[in-house]
Amino acid sequence: MQFIPISIDDYVKRHLKNNPNEKEKGLRQRLNSALEAFKKGVKCSCGNDIWVIGSAAVGNSCFTCITGERYPKDDYEIESAIKKESKVSGRRHIDDIPPSEINGFFDDDGYEINMDLIQKPSLCLTCINNDNPNEELLCNMTRHDQQNEQEFICFAYRKKK
Repeated sequence: MQFIPISIDDYVKRHLKNNPNEKEKGLRQRLNSALEAFKKGVKCSCGNDIWVIGSAAVGNSCFTCITGERYPKDDYEIESAIKKESKVSGRRHIDDIPPSEINGFFDDDGYEINMDLIQKPSLCLTCINNDNPNEELLCNMTRHDQQNEQEFICFAYRKKK
């Protein structure tokens, strides 16, 4: 399940129809402010991308933190926030690194992966492999590979006893 893309103009029309006491100017300002924050990479306190439409109402937070639901179902998001491409600014590309200094891991596009920034899904906390130094590399690569997926699946998962 994914968000339903909507333009700011279309969202404003729908919102004002359902909330006739809302002032259009204020709504547009909040939406534009939340969209700018999103484009600048502002994250929810949990580390996920903010939900622009929800953030315009309650402050910079993600869909789950705002609604308590895991996935959007028939929920709207500003289309330019959905089309967000993976941020590569600040990340080194393998072609820009002297060969003698290349180490670590790189994604399929050649950008360096910072293992310290890979989020750990809650499923990992109940796994026997959690914090096992012999499994850390495999676990981080699995997490990185699925970071934009709606559901995290790990075939190496074994529940702690």
